[in-house]
Amino acid sequence: MLTTDQKEAILRVAGVATPAFPSPGALWRQQWQHDAAPGSRTNPQAGMGPDTAAKQWAHAINTLFVVYSAARTARSLLKAEEARQLSVLRQLQCHARADTETGSAAASSARKARRPRRKSHAMGRSTGVRSGESLDR
Repeated sequence: MLTTDQKEAILRVAGVATPAFPSPGALWRQQWQHDAAPGSRTNPQAGMGPDTAAKQWAHAINTLFVVYSAARTARSLLKAEEARQLSVLRQLQCHARADTETGSAAASSARKARRPRRKSHAMGRSTGVRSGESLDR
């Protein structure tokens, strides 16, 4: 299982905007600002301790990572389905091409089988010439 830091690094490399980890100095400033204006709700992390801020940061990173993983999985499944459909279409195209070629050959041989063979004129009529004799008489 990946740690929150590893997930955050993966998200950064993938180009996803991630929230910055709350540093102790920033938390102190937020606490000071919150104490100065107790009715102010401008910063959701204002007035919380370092542990709470770190937990919220980790929760935000984990949520972003789940969304990123789901989107990546969906893209992968979509590409796999497109590749499968393309493969099926190519197979159908190959079969259609083969059927056309074999269909033409089969049709041609079927036509040849239906029509009687023609006899040449020399073979069809009797010339009265025996083999070895000349036609010049």
